[in-house]
Amino acid sequence: MSKTDAQVIAEPFEAPVAETWPDDMLPLVSALGEPAPFPLAAFPKAMRDCATVLLRTTQAPDAIIGGSLLAAASLAAQAHADVVLPHGAVSPLSLFVVSVAESGERKSAVDSLVLRPHAAFEKAKHDAYVTEMAEFKALPKADKETTDEPRKAVFMASDPTVEGMSKLLERGLQSVGIFSSEGGRFMGGHGMSEDNQLRTAAGLSLMWDGGALDRVRAGDGAHKLYGRRVALHLMVQPRAAFTWLGNPVLRDQGLFSRCLVGYPASTAGTRFFKDERPDATPEYIAYLAAMEKLLQPAWATNEMGELTPRPLTLDEDARNQWIALHDDIEGSIPTVLANVRGFASKLAEQVARVAGVLALVHNPDATFITNQAMTSAAEVLQWYIGEAIRLSGAQPQREGTDRAVLLWDWLVKRGNRVVCLAELTQYGPGKLRQAKVMRETMAVLSDHYCVRPTLDPIEWDGRQRTEAWEVRL
Repeated sequence: MSKTDAQVIAEPFEAPVAETWPDDMLPLVSALGEPAPFPLAAFPKAMRDCATVLLRTTQAPDAIIGGSLLAAASLAAQAHADVVLPHGAVSPLSLFVVSVAESGERKSAVDSLVLRPHAAFEKAKHDAYVTEMAEFKALPKADKETTDEPRKAVFMASDPTVEGMSKLLERGLQSVGIFSSEGGRFMGGHGMSEDNQLRTAAGLSLMWDGGALDRVRAGDGAHKLYGRRVALHLMVQPRAAFTWLGNPVLRDQGLFSRCLVGYPASTAGTRFFKDERPDATPEYIAYLAAMEKLLQPAWATNEMGELTPRPLTLDEDARNQWIALHDDIEGSIPTVLANVRGFASKLAEQVARVAGVLALVHNPDATFITNQAMTSAAEVLQWYIGEAIRLSGAQPQREGTDRAVLLWDWLVKRGNRVVCLAELTQYGPGKLRQAKVMRETMAVLSDHYCVRPTLDPIEWDGRQRTEAWEVRL
């Protein structure tokens, strides 16, 4: 009679093993610690109340909701104003947000609700474009030569290349967003290939800076694009995120120092059914109204079609607070911020940008930033700097390490002190049941002192097995 899977797996084996292990086990993945709660209370009322509803109804992680709201507000605000820093530098209100979460954390559900007013704005722009384009095509040829072609109405793109974004910003709207709830497609796409990643990172960094973009066209040569704004929010799974964030080319270029990255704790296992529609609540309806009020005013442009955002200055208290923050950050770079030096170098500017965004959500006609807006922004950035420090210890997750984590979990649950290759390929984790893959994965576990080869063959399923390991339980 053949043994059942359960009998085979549960059957204890004894084999000759060494008495001591040479070293302590090494962690398979870096210990990150628990993230702090996202400071949703720092948001203006419309955003804060919407966040409360989304927390209750979608039950998504708090920082997924917070990051989505912050990026959406930046996209709505960036065409209208720039912030003037105390030393005279002018900074856009563009924010680059990266939210890290496993599959199934309700990323898409949150984004679809938060970006609903932006999608409606884009649809209205598209409808107007269709009408204007029909009128343009009906013009006599002579009139077409003296009339600007209507701008393409793409407000949000999910997976563009830098070249595609430059083309879009030239021929389309002057303020756009790169928004994707499947950010791994962007991180692993053509623009981030080995041949293109440096150019992509440089282009994105320039867009965050609000600088003039190079546009090269066959026949026309090179020229500059001024007065353009780009906001970004990528939601991405941990493995793709850590691989991307661990890329030394992108890190050294400086792109990551411009990104607000958050990796909240999962809410899986606590999301019991709630019989409530978020879009029917007064708080969500008030959020829609606040975003529409910020989105609807016409963008100020010059005769070249370039955005001319109005300046947002800091009132005296906000200015004093920003200077104190700037100096505190600078003094901390050699010590607590040493591992995130690049991010820290732009932290004071990030605080001012977020303060400007929050100020416009509170009052779309604002011309200055209050101390309250600066305080709120500092709370938000305090969370993101905490995340930067926490995540700076995360090693890029190689496929081999991911496999090792999966196999180690199986070995621990199995509970036996020895295992052979034949058993692993027959009963181990399904995705690893190839001899070559199992050998490679056991080698990773051996490198971390989780397993080691047995001194002698072991008996399994009636036969002597020479490829076998002791499991450190």
